[in-house]
Amino acid sequence: MKDSLEKGNRNAFYEIVPFLDSHKKLAEFLGYHYLETEEHILAKRAIIENSIFLPKEIVIDSISSKQFSEFLKKNNSKIKYSQEIQAFYITSIDKRKEFVEFRELPKSKFEKLIIRKSEILKKDWVKNKNIALLIQKNNPESLLRICEEFYRDRDKFNKYNRDKDEMYDLLRILIRKDIGSIGRHKSLSWDTKSYNFDNNSILNLLIYFSKNYKNFTWNDSENYFINQTLKSEKTDSISDLFEDLHNDNEAIALESFVKLSQSNPERVSKLAGEKDKNFLERTNDSIPMFPFRFLIQLSLFTEYCKQNNIDFLGNQRLDPIIEKLSSKLSFSERRKLESELIDNLKIEDITPLEYWTLIYQKKLNLQESVSRILDIYYTKNWSKILNDNQQLKLYLKKSLLFSRIGINGNLNYYAYKFMGNGSLAVEILNNIKTENPDLENQIIRIKKLCLQKLEYPIDDKKISNANFNSQKINIKDEVDKIRIISKDEDDFRYNILTLFSKIGYSQIPEAIKFADKIKFEKVSFRDKYSFLERDFGFFNIENWNSEEIRKDFLSIYQSHTEKQLYEYYLDKAGVDYKNNDGRINYDKIYEILKFNIIYPYTGSNIKENEVGAIIKILELNEKTRLGYPDKLCNSAGIYICTPTDRAWEWQKYLNDNKLLKQEHSYIVSFNYGYYLDKVVQDR
Repeated sequence: MKDSLEKGNRNAFYEIVPFLDSHKKLAEFLGYHYLETEEHILAKRAIIENSIFLPKEIVIDSISSKQFSEFLKKNNSKIKYSQEIQAFYITSIDKRKEFVEFRELPKSKFEKLIIRKSEILKKDWVKNKNIALLIQKNNPESLLRICEEFYRDRDKFNKYNRDKDEMYDLLRILIRKDIGSIGRHKSLSWDTKSYNFDNNSILNLLIYFSKNYKNFTWNDSENYFINQTLKSEKTDSISDLFEDLHNDNEAIALESFVKLSQSNPERVSKLAGEKDKNFLERTNDSIPMFPFRFLIQLSLFTEYCKQNNIDFLGNQRLDPIIEKLSSKLSFSERRKLESELIDNLKIEDITPLEYWTLIYQKKLNLQESVSRILDIYYTKNWSKILNDNQQLKLYLKKSLLFSRIGINGNLNYYAYKFMGNGSLAVEILNNIKTENPDLENQIIRIKKLCLQKLEYPIDDKKISNANFNSQKINIKDEVDKIRIISKDEDDFRYNILTLFSKIGYSQIPEAIKFADKIKFEKVSFRDKYSFLERDFGFFNIENWNSEEIRKDFLSIYQSHTEKQLYEYYLDKAGVDYKNNDGRINYDKIYEILKFNIIYPYTGSNIKENEVGAIIKILELNEKTRLGYPDKLCNSAGIYICTPTDRAWEWQKYLNDNKLLKQEHSYIVSFNYGYYLDKVVQDR
């Protein structure tokens, strides 16, 4: 029946009628996918794919056998078939209303399109229906024939038009206009890659050009068809900048992104929203992930800064700092630089630092360092910000706009710095005047946070699939078994990691010895030595694959107690956690526990740093694990298991046992945000 419909056999409609009420399931295949679909769905799909009936004539989605039968009887003489587009209809194309818009093509977009013209003209589909010949003769009928070919080759359940980009592009080249057409969700689509672009978008193009192609005449001097009556929106420099985000040249793409972030927010928002729908069209890799979400919020942010005389660009002093933070540094070098910046940055440096960190979102080292710098800096300077009207309003604006970008990271958690600030902070916030309803709502939310006491969301369940006590294992026997039972290399690697995740501290040398002998190419799994950092907290050894480094580690392991071993690597990394006399400084440790598990400013690549090793020092020194297992993690098959809960509980322990000699800020760390989201939402 479906094949008959596609060939224009109207009687096939009558054959379909009985199946419109059937719920019997039939097997069908879509590529490698096996599906079981009810017959009424298959019948409706066949009608929809092969007809262009108007909604006022019939709505196929909810039709019954009886209703469709009555429709056929009523319209028997009216239903026609178009060979040109291979579809049944009642209302002809020329009597339909089109829903299309036009605008001038941005210069850079046209330059990219025109390069492809000769290539497109060689395609087989262009030769169909004499399209190539009509174009050669500068005949505007070519526009209609392109649209007919476009619709005839429309997407169906088991068919995808791989030429749709070229078809759309050729239309744009020939009239030198960008074309928007209403498609899915009654939304305007300017590109075939937009998720709103569908067969209805193509039908609208066909309707327009079938009624208007004769109004186009060839302009020899300009080399394209011109329609004097056609109204089109003018292009501007912002449109060109958006096109340059796709440029292969990183410098051009990034410079365009920077300029757009400082452009008119209304215009940026309109074009960014449109571009964001083109989910298959990639921008240059140098610019942020989700670039259009970034631009919408960044343009609002820079506009606010301009209106309030706030420097968001910074001076040349900041450039080498950003470059250095973005580079590869040793742990101690990075920590030293971060500490210097926390102590020496001025408040006016902070906004430029945030701005450029968002611009360079792809630089992971920068994201991690800036996250820690801002977290500690804001905490240390919180009182100054609360009592400076301009800085407070700016911070509130950031808390709103940055969280709307829609990417993981600590940029989402500015509001939590207000948590537990109390009624005095509420009074300060009451004095903030704004006419922005979104900012008003943000202030209302933040005032509620001020009155909420920080509660650490510690899970009572301390034993889990990612965290359990170690086991004494016969590693040799287990490795031999794994070789036998593993289905393939991937399975072997996974089982080896699972084995190593079970061992305790005493079996580390034995595990390393067996790992050395195992061929273990790192493809889809972690390195075979990854358990040493993830499960035991040896954070500052960069290359476990180096035989010399492993020998050095084992030598230190054999000559030191467990506590001494952790101290050795903490000291080697330059971690400041002791007094001058070499004893543990609990106040310094408290700050490490609070701030040094790093969630990046943007992204989700959590860095545990020295916190795991510090926790092991505390456990060994205080002779308690607070109910937690003897290892920090059992990492095989686990994407992440940070010691966050332990860090929170150890902070509480240090407080409760009066081990702290200094007053510590109650201001919440950005790093708590992901967990506090769950707590606050549950209230």
